[in-house]
Amino acid sequence: MEKINFKNQPFYYLLISYLIILLFWNSYAILNGNLFGIIPVVIQLIIIYLLYDKNKHAKIGIKIWSIVLIIGPSLSIVGKLLKTVAGTDLDLKKMIENIIMLTVGILIYYYNENTVKIEKIEMKELVE
Repeated sequence: MEKINFKNQPFYYLLISYLIILLFWNSYAILNGNLFGIIPVVIQLIIIYLLYDKNKHAKIGIKIWSIVLIIGPSLSIVGKLLKTVAGTDLDLKKMIENIIMLTVGILIYYYNENTVKIEKIEMKELVE
C-alpha cells in the first residue's frame, strides 16, 4: 500500500489551513446565491479528505489544483494588462489579488513537488 509523506510539516498544516479558509469562503459565496461556488467546495473537500487519509492520489490532486490556481490568475493578469494597454484604467486591487493567488499557486506546486513523497507501506506496519 502506498501513502504520502509530507517531509515539510509546516507546508502540510498551511495547506490544510488554506483549504479550510477557501472552503469557508466558497461556502459563504454559495449561501449568498453564487451557485458556481459548489465546484470549488467539492474539489476542496476531496483534497482535504485525500490529505486526511494520506492517500497516494493526494499529491496528484494537489498538483492539478495548484495548476488551476496558477492558470486562473495568470489569465486574469494578462487580460487586465491587455485592457490597460487598450486604454482602460488598471484596477490595482484586483491585480494585486491575482498576483497573490498566482504566487500561492506557484508555492503550493513547488512544495508539493519537492516535499511530498509517496512511500510504500508494508501491510504489517498498518496492523501495528
